[in-house]
Amino acid sequence: MTSKFSSLALAATTAAIALTLGLQARAHTTAQVQASEGTTTYNNLVIGHGCTLANGTKLPVIAQSVVFPTVNPKFTTTGTFAGNPAVVSITSVANLAQLIQSKDIFSKQKEKTNAAGNVIGFESTEGSLEPSLHGLVPFRTAGVSFPADSCATKLVVQVAVADICQKLGAKNLWIPSVTTKYSDPAVDGIGSPASLTFNRDLAKNPLPAACGAGYFVTVTPSAEDVDANLKIDGYLN
Repeated sequence: MTSKFSSLALAATTAAIALTLGLQARAHTTAQVQASEGTTTYNNLVIGHGCTLANGTKLPVIAQSVVFPTVNPKFTTTGTFAGNPAVVSITSVANLAQLIQSKDIFSKQKEKTNAAGNVIGFESTEGSLEPSLHGLVPFRTAGVSFPADSCATKLVVQVAVADICQKLGAKNLWIPSVTTKYSDPAVDGIGSPASLTFNRDLAKNPLPAACGAGYFVTVTPSAEDVDANLKIDGYLN
């Protein structure tokens, strides 16, 4: 299964953005490996740590919610380029990822779907991850193809993740920013969403000459998306 870029035009001038690719002093939840164009990739979300309460008590992760950007996602480009940057992005990453069953951490798992039945994320419950250890949650992604006339060399999909340590209580929120529902900036993880990277195969699909060095595209879940879909009944409102 291949997910192909559609011709959604972006503004020719966009601000440079700083990507969170795991360059943090304290490990956080993110995707384990990058994917190559046109290749189905078996991957893991790496949980870096549990929750730490104000008194220093460390708690295990007992549930996790994952949301890919599908509701009014934000597209940005980074890099310098020449020529027309029009055909560079996708309209949705629904069905790009599928969950792989694993009971290493969580006893119950299921995929999140939208009204059309497309996978937009997944959730896992009834688990326990030792606070000082890393955990792996396996999933697979379909191959992404870059149109030949695109100037994009890389697609970065930012993923909203909630690592929950107490039912309706302590959690780490790896989301792009505060939202109406998740409005406390002191919660660990806010501003550092997980990142899933797809690289163009420049040997098989070289950039057009007019592109120069090209650029990369980032798709980020909207606050509306996070507020509507990150919740897990009984664990995260």
